[in-house]
Formats: sequence, C-alpha cells, structure tokens
Amino acid sequence: MELLTPRQFTVTMLVASGLKNREIAKAIRVSWHVVRNHLRHIFERAGCWNRTELALRYVYESEMGLYNKKEFERRLAQLKKSPESGVVKTPRKRRA
Repeated sequence: MELLTPRQFTVTMLVASGLKNREIAKAIRVSWHVVRNHLRHIFERAGCWNRTELALRYVYESEMGLYNKKEFERRLAQLKKSPESGVVKTPRKRRA
C-alpha cells in the first residue's frame, strides 16, 4: 500500500468505507471512469483482485498501525469538507 499515490490512497480509503464508484467520484470531484481507472491501477500496485480484498487489506494494515493516524484523520476531514459534487449543471435551452 505504500506504493500508492495520495489520490489512490484516498480512493482506497473511500472503497474501504463502503462507497460505490459513483459516490467516490462525487466525493473527489472526478468522473466515475477516472475512479474505475484508479481502482485498476490500485489493484495492480496493491496486488489485490477486487474491492473486498482491497478493503480488507486496508483495514488490516490500518489496524496494525502502518498508517499515520494524523494523516488519515486530515485526509478524512478534507473529504468531509468537500461539497457534494464538483459538477456544475447548466440549464438546458428549450426548443421552440
């Protein structure tokens, strides 16, 4: 897990908390396609086959004290402060 980028680590945290790809995308303000690509790279780097295995590994390593608690709490607080969605909706023009 130490090979993950900060963004990949954030995605891993959100997967471990039970969020779906679209919910993760909203939280970090990217499309769900980007989240899917992040997960593919995370699985390769972490040596996991699926989300469940990734979540179990993350929980196990965090319980073993391999992650800095202050860093984890800081990242989690940043995610909670972010607005629901970074997507700006524009009104559609009606056809006459």
